[in-house]
Amino acid sequence: MNRQKTTLTVLLGLLALCAGAYLALRMWNSSHPPATDTISVTAFSDPSSFSFLGTDGESLSFTKQNGVWQWNEDSTFPADQSAVESLAEDLSHVEAVRAISDPEPLSAYGLDSPAYTIQVADSGGMGATLLIGAAVNSDYYAALEGGETVYTISSSLLDTLSIGLMDLAEPESIPSVREDNIQSIQWESGGTTLLLTKDTETLSVESEDTGSVETVTEYHWTVNGNAVPQDNETLSLLLDELSFLGFSSCYDYDAEESVLASCGLTEPALVLTVSYDDGQSFTLSVGQMDGDGTYRFALLNDSRAIQRLSASSIDVLMGLTQEQLLTAPDTEEDT
Repeated sequence: MNRQKTTLTVLLGLLALCAGAYLALRMWNSSHPPATDTISVTAFSDPSSFSFLGTDGESLSFTKQNGVWQWNEDSTFPADQSAVESLAEDLSHVEAVRAISDPEPLSAYGLDSPAYTIQVADSGGMGATLLIGAAVNSDYYAALEGGETVYTISSSLLDTLSIGLMDLAEPESIPSVREDNIQSIQWESGGTTLLLTKDTETLSVESEDTGSVETVTEYHWTVNGNAVPQDNETLSLLLDELSFLGFSSCYDYDAEESVLASCGLTEPALVLTVSYDDGQSFTLSVGQMDGDGTYRFALLNDSRAIQRLSASSIDVLMGLTQEQLLTAPDTEEDT
């Protein structure tokens, strides 16, 4: 009996010791995060400027002023704040695959005449210059200017740098319109003008289910003075396209006359003017297709910023005719 009591006491003591050790380990782990294998090359928490040479040969130098990124060469450049901020974050948090602490001369890694020289700084004035040299397998050699360590970094950073200035430009916004706030649509193409106007009718309709009176709004459209049949498919498609219309990207933010002409915008293939709300309007001038036919070049109002429009998104606009708008929808009897 005494031997059993002694064994039980020992087991309870061991259990208490293990529990104490477990709790102590939990507390130590919570105050000491596990070590990682991350090798930081650049680490700036609040990037405020960066620069490097883009693939088109232009200097991509941006500085954040009062929380807004600006291109150093021209403050009127419409910088896409989200895209520029993302690029700045990528450049200010570069991680290495491995570090070579006792490197050979920089020429052995292509760092004596680097493919990219990137400068990045934070809001506190701390900065660094990152040199990117030759490829090694699927990575690239890199080093900080004045540093003693050579790194290999992922090729994904080179993919990030393979951009031009206009990749960082924010396209203009086409005003949001829909049938209930559009007042008129004027379509001009090839010497033909179509003017669509809308009349609004408010009706009081008694519900068959509840007997209550409901207010229903109906829209009646005319094209060049001729009534467009209700549920006309072309009009429905046109209104749908207008409600989702938006630019895909910016091609040139301040185009010269020669560029406007080469994009077919001095003599547009289509000029669309939409009046909406109370006296507001916008005009969209559509020019030629780009090389592969994916986009059409376009201008909004009097802007000289050439935008890209998805060619498929404006097929209805390009092929619009009065005959289509005056065609009554097929009825069940017609079918």
